[in-house]
This record gives sequence, C-alpha cells and structure tokens, in this order.
Amino acid sequence: MTTDSNGNCRAGPVREPRLLCIYPMIKDGKQVLNVLVADDDILEGKVIRLLLEKERPMVKEVYYARSGNAALEIAKAIRPQIAFIDVQMPGMDGVELTEKLKQLDPEIEITMISAYDDSDYILNAMKTGASYYLLKPARPQEILRIFDKLLKSLPSIAGLRNRDCIKELTEKILLRDQDAASQMMDNIWQQLLAYAQGDIEILRSRSQELAITIIHFITDRHHSPDVLVLFRNNLIRGMNTAQSQADIKAQLTEMVYNSIRLLDQYANDAGHELISRAHEFIQKNLHKNISLEDVAQHIHLSIFYFSRLFKDKTGVNYIDYLIELRLEKSKMLLLTTNDTVASIAKRVGYAETNSFSRLFKSRVGLSPSQYRSSKGQTAR
Repeated sequence: MTTDSNGNCRAGPVREPRLLCIYPMIKDGKQVLNVLVADDDILEGKVIRLLLEKERPMVKEVYYARSGNAALEIAKAIRPQIAFIDVQMPGMDGVELTEKLKQLDPEIEITMISAYDDSDYILNAMKTGASYYLLKPARPQEILRIFDKLLKSLPSIAGLRNRDCIKELTEKILLRDQDAASQMMDNIWQQLLAYAQGDIEILRSRSQELAITIIHFITDRHHSPDVLVLFRNNLIRGMNTAQSQADIKAQLTEMVYNSIRLLDQYANDAGHELISRAHEFIQKNLHKNISLEDVAQHIHLSIFYFSRLFKDKTGVNYIDYLIELRLEKSKMLLLTTNDTVASIAKRVGYAETNSFSRLFKSRVGLSPSQYRSSKGQTAR
C-alpha cells in the first residue's frame, strides 16, 4: 500500500474474494485484524488509526481513505474485518459505502461516525448494516469501547462463515478417513490458491489459519492428548518458514496425515478406558432415557467419534448394547425381587410397560412374567 496526495492508502490491483471459507489473518498463531477508516477529516482518521495501533495489539494495520470510493477500493483488496465510516464524505457517502461493504463481506463490523446527530442518517446507516454510531469528536475511551464491542461480534476462528467447510474436513479427520480427508484438503487448497493469486504471504496466513482451526476443532470436540498442542506449535513454526506454495501444501498434507495418525494412536491407548467410563455411566443411569449424545458428552467425545469408538471396542452399536444391559438387569430383578413388571420396566428405563414387555419377549422368547415363572419365581 502507498499513500497518494489526498491521504488515501492506495491499494494494488483489486482482487475480488473467491475463497468460500474466508479466514482472519494469523500472525504467530494469533488472530490479527485489518481495520478500515473512511473519513474526509484527516485529523479524526489519524486519531482512530494511532489509537487502535497503540492500544489494540490484535490490529495488524489501519487503512485510511478520505472518500467512499477510495475506501471501497481498499476494502476489496485488504478485506477489513472492522470499519469506521464517516457518514458524510465526498462522492459515495457513508450509508452507500456501508451497504457496499456489507455486500462485499456480510461479516464486516461497521461503526458510523459523524459530526452531526442526524437521526435520519443514523436510521439509514443502521438499516444498511452498521452496528454502532459515534459522534465527533469521539473520545479515545469511546472509540476503544466501540472497537471492543465490534471485536466481540466478529466471527471467531471457528466462525459461521468457516464452520461448514471446516466441520466437514474435521469430521473426515476424526473418522480417520485418510482418502476422504486428503481429497477434501486438495479441494480447499485450490480455493486457497485462487484467493491468494500468487501472494505467498496471503497463502501462508490463510493456510495456517485453516490448519490451526482444524486442530482446535479436534481438541475441543475430542479432548485429545497434549501432543496435539505440541503438533500445533510445530505446525505454526513450519508455516512461518515455508518459502513456496509447495512447502505450504506439504505442511497442510502433513497436518492431515499426522492428525489421523495421532487419533489412531490415541484411540488404541485410551479407547478401553473411555469405553469403561461410558459403561459405568450407562450402568448408573439405566433408569433414565439416556441417549448416545448423553454418554458422549459425559466422556467428552463427539457423537460420531464415540459411536465409532464404541462399535470398534465392543463389537456392537450403542443401542443394541443399551438394550442388552437393560434386559440383563431386568432378568436379574425379575429373579431376585418381587417387584411388578411395571416397576422393573421403569427401573431399567422403560416408561411404558407394554413396550418393555414386547421388547423383552422379542429378545428373550418369553414375556417377563413367563420368564419369572420359568425360573420358579413369582411376584407378590
């Protein structure tokens, strides 16, 4: 970026975003932000720029424009996450600029600034997507307060615009499906290349963000061992030293391979302990309507990963396992207590006696009463 005689930060060739999953910039493993300030008042723009650069370390750079047209050109090139826009500027005014910025990126957070407390302008600005409104001269504390609110409103690393594509790739990794995960990674890589258009820094930053996000998803949903944290740190170092597209692609490919390898190892080492904890939880809660999700949450696993692990370690799916446990306990209660069938049904998690009796007979071959009688037991 260079600055022209009018004080505008001049961008290079405008690059329209073509990446389906847009990621915030990353530096040393931390999210950093681009901020756009559009205001024909040079002094006001300078105050905001210097304040944010000094007080908010997550701000990578503040770009300044004195007109709406220049601001839009800059925004297309640098994709700001936050913008401060003057309502009244020469050419394109702040309301129109806000509308165009929201079309460019619906996730951008915008604050309008003006020297006039004009209710009509405020209303129009809010309708086009601005979140807050600042009156000039804005106090530093107020600027920072509004900025912090905008920051909290931004999509997180796992934000909505990232979620679907990252979730799908993460699930392939958690399922340890090497072929499917690699194929999806190749597809995302093509999108990254199209977005970067030869800019190695953009490619490195977006690739690092993708990889770190996936690792965070895995650790959050799977509670994997600390080795994944070390893996993440090594990945950051590898990305920072990558010198070419091939180097960056190799880091992403290695990330997919190593994640699956570590999950395989973890499943073998920890699987039996996790299933033991699941079994204990099920036994204690047989009288409740416990779902697969309930058990998975108890041992801090995602549903689909727990379901696969459970089948791998026990040889049966969760529902069949739960039914067998309930039937075995009901048999024991039929033979060792004088409780009614209805009472026993409730003690093993069946609110409807008829449903319990039908299931019991279909699996055991006898009704609960017949089973009890066949063993020489009778109820009171």
